[in-house]
Amino acid sequence: MSSVYNTVGIYQSKSENLLDIDGNGKNGYSNGPVKDIQTTIDAEKITISEALVSKYSKAGPRYTSYPTAPNWDDTFGPDDFVRQIEKGNEKKTPLSLYFHIPFCEERCTFCACNVVATKRHEVSEPYLEALIHEIKTVAQKTDGSREVSQLHWGGGTPTYLNPKQIEKLYNIILQNFVFEKDAEISVEIDPRITTEEQLKVLRQLGFNRVSLGVQDFEPEVQKLAGRIQPEKQTRHAVEVCRELKFKSINMDLIYGLPKQTLQTFQSTIQKVLVLDPDRIALFNFAYVPWMHAHQRKIFDQDLATPIQKLKMFCEAVQSFQNNGYEFIGLDHFAKKNDELSVAKLHCTMYRNFQGYTTKSFCDMIGMGVTSISHLSGAFAQNAKKLKDYENLALSQGLATQRGMFLNADDLKREWVIRELMCHQCVDKKAFEKTFDIPFDVYFKKELEKLPPLEKDQLICLNSEKIRVTPLGRIFLRNIAMLFDAYLQPQQKQFSKTL
Repeated sequence: MSSVYNTVGIYQSKSENLLDIDGNGKNGYSNGPVKDIQTTIDAEKITISEALVSKYSKAGPRYTSYPTAPNWDDTFGPDDFVRQIEKGNEKKTPLSLYFHIPFCEERCTFCACNVVATKRHEVSEPYLEALIHEIKTVAQKTDGSREVSQLHWGGGTPTYLNPKQIEKLYNIILQNFVFEKDAEISVEIDPRITTEEQLKVLRQLGFNRVSLGVQDFEPEVQKLAGRIQPEKQTRHAVEVCRELKFKSINMDLIYGLPKQTLQTFQSTIQKVLVLDPDRIALFNFAYVPWMHAHQRKIFDQDLATPIQKLKMFCEAVQSFQNNGYEFIGLDHFAKKNDELSVAKLHCTMYRNFQGYTTKSFCDMIGMGVTSISHLSGAFAQNAKKLKDYENLALSQGLATQRGMFLNADDLKREWVIRELMCHQCVDKKAFEKTFDIPFDVYFKKELEKLPPLEKDQLICLNSEKIRVTPLGRIFLRNIAMLFDAYLQPQQKQFSKTL
């Protein structure tokens, strides 16, 4: 049902914008009717019916964490964060560091990230001052022998910073933390504003992975998404990255954007394949206008139906698999010789706020506004508003504003959900070895809910394992949701699973 916000912000139906039964909007936009989908996943042919999509298309988490962020609260503060760092110090746990650069010159209409949209680049200076203060404080609390295995700059747009600022920030990090010799050092870039000089500086400093935001190549889709990015701009950025010998070039795409069709998105996929990235993230557009006011610029009638959107995804999966990519997990793909594919094969892959990773053994510490840390059985999150973050970081050195300690039940469910999301399989004996309790006893109630999923051929059950079928990989979020003790019906914080 199409919806708009009235002048006082109340979400209300607007029946004249309803889609026709075949998926054609009143404005003439057409994606064509889709009934059943036939595709191949993991070398197995599957059929996805319209009834199955209707049954499982509901709001649910992406499970980059468990418990998910809406369940954290402000009783967790800076002192708790420091105690968790100290626990990691005792174990000498390696580190994964994340730095959030929140600035963009303009906000894309699809964006659900914590972004400060402004063309006034001078706002980055006070932010860097606060961030450097936080870096030094965290480093003082962290055992200097704990090496950094992974570093990532995300955003916003990290290349919003000019070359001198990039060099300054990286050198401060380098002065305060010790890096492994072969550490993964990655950065997100926006080809629209990233210069060759910035890329050269990043590579010279030691960045070895780069992730390009692409989303879609179709001009009309780009216009409605608020992100005009000509194909030649993206292609040039890729060519420069290759000339500079970045170890890995990754691309982010989104399916389900306004005015995307099966035909135009397949055209985007083919253009991406020509550019030959090492990894691809194919995200489901999270349409949550009740949470992000800027998404109200997008009209329901310009969006594909769930089954049309799923058709886009399945065709993309097919294309990637046919061209040498492994379907890694929920929404990630990697070339067969990529270390992520190797980790998938050997069941050593991990999932965190950066998506899928090979660094399962690290404590993750996030710095910058709204950044999240995951360390020693707890989550911590910095202040979400820019000025709050800057004031706290400058006055206290830390900006932790909320978080959560994981209890014994949380740890067990986190383990199960991670196994499903990463390996599409839960080994009951491995669970029992880890937690010293019979799986079937502990999850008796959950097991009673699984037969309908088995009947729908989403999972295979036996006495030793819960295995997700190739068809079930499409409904991975729904399967994981059965083990979520906090999930409430119709929870507003989450996008649709399909």
